[in-house]
Amino acid sequence: MMIGLFAVLVIVAVGSRAIDGVRLSQAESILARLPEADARAYYDLLRRRVRRVVVMRSLVLIALLCIFWVLRHRLIPAP
Repeated sequence: MMIGLFAVLVIVAVGSRAIDGVRLSQAESILARLPEADARAYYDLLRRRVRRVVVMRSLVLIALLCIFWVLRHRLIPAP
């Protein structure tokens, strides 16, 4: 059971990294085509989005750790 949960966690992490790479290349392409003033405004918007994503991923990680801890204590009987 724990191996299956760990596998899901790894798959989600790898998928997130791949999606981040695609989004980064798209943002770089957009920033390269914009005038400097617009590029700065768009960059500020991207920074706010990144902060929000980091906070949300941190919350998800904490929630997953809590779920793993609870499952471990429920599935493995105390001596």
